[in-house]
Amino acid sequence: MFKVEHMAAKTPPILRLGYFGRAGSFSHLAAQRRFPKAGLSECPTVEEAFDRLHAGEFGHILVPIENASSGIITNTADQLMRLAKTEAGKTLQIREALAMRVRLVLMARPGTSPIRKIYSHRAPFDHSRDWLRKHYPQAEQIIVESTSEAAALAAKEEGAAAIAGEHIAGQFQLAIITRQVGAEVANQTTFIVIGPPLARPARATHTSLVFELPHKSGSLVAVLQVLARRRLNLTKILSRPIPGRFEEYRFMIEFHGAAPKKDVVKALVKLGKITDFLAVIGSYPVRRI
Repeated sequence: MFKVEHMAAKTPPILRLGYFGRAGSFSHLAAQRRFPKAGLSECPTVEEAFDRLHAGEFGHILVPIENASSGIITNTADQLMRLAKTEAGKTLQIREALAMRVRLVLMARPGTSPIRKIYSHRAPFDHSRDWLRKHYPQAEQIIVESTSEAAALAAKEEGAAAIAGEHIAGQFQLAIITRQVGAEVANQTTFIVIGPPLARPARATHTSLVFELPHKSGSLVAVLQVLARRRLNLTKILSRPIPGRFEEYRFMIEFHGAAPKKDVVKALVKLGKITDFLAVIGSYPVRRI
């Protein structure tokens, strides 16, 4: 007779993911929506998220890269550029971009009046600048690392309020004063997931590059022409100073398209010839969550 051995089914490992901000931040909300079964850990700063990813504490991290009103999040861009210059940048790359509609509210402890100071992240302040000038011109605006930190501070201080997501008000027992914060303009934040390849990745639609150029006239135009001639639409561009090299800049761009499409492959080969440094920091899909 044959002995039948029953093997226990292997349980797939839980994705360990670190996110920027504290529990209740928009990054936390995006992480919960995209990875509802993952083990999530908060990181008060973008820099800490990258450091802990490098240290192996997380399999992946989720951080904001762009807000529709305030533009590219430079903290994240700086960390991506540093990553591109290291060996880790070959395996730790952008794996997904997640676009999420953001709705801001003003919240404070019940009965707070007048509001003397308002806490929030820089991006919400940029988005609601005109609204705040009209409705709270005398309130001091204090920028903090995340909207969740803003809510925590408003919960502790008399005369303080926070601009954050409605979903976090109950966590800090704050009352919603108004939902009309910058409501006349639609707002969206894009987050990126960084790490080794994800299981079952979706087809890539976008590619991000970091590059450095010869310090001479027309070098950036030459890069843009390579993309234009192959009809690769540029969707992001940012320049940052190269430390120790005055008047020279490192660039990060994103365009619509990804290898193995021939136009993308040919563009990357050409760019490698006309740049001093070139690194692909991710080819990935863009999801709406």
